[in-house]
Amino acid sequence: MQKISIGKAGEILAASYLRSIGHTILFQNYRKRIGEIDIISLENDTLNCSEVKTWKENNGYHPKECLHETKRDRMRKVYFYLIQEFPALYHLTPSFNLLHITEKKEVRFYSSIF
Repeated sequence: MQKISIGKAGEILAASYLRSIGHTILFQNYRKRIGEIDIISLENDTLNCSEVKTWKENNGYHPKECLHETKRDRMRKVYFYLIQEFPALYHLTPSFNLLHITEKKEVRFYSSIF
C-alpha cells in the first residue's frame, strides 16, 4: 500500500514539474490492455510520453534500467493506441521520456531516451 502512495506522489510531482517547464498535461495513467503511459503531455509540436519512477538513490542501479526492451515496446504500442483513438495527435512528434523522482523529491528529466 505504501508503495502505491509513493508512486502516486511521484506522479503528482512529475506532472507539476512538466507544467513548470511549459508542458500541457493531456493524460495521466493512460492505460490500455497492453500497458500504460504515466503522463502524456504536449510541448510545442511534441507529444511527450513519460514514465515516472520514484527511486531510491542507493538501490544499486539507475531507473533508466527499468526501461528494458519489453517496457519500451509496451509504451510504443500504447502510443499507437493513443493516436488511433485521438487522430488529431498523429501529426505531433513523439518523445519517450523518463522522470526520475529522488528521495529528496528532486525531479530529473531525461528526454527522448528511446
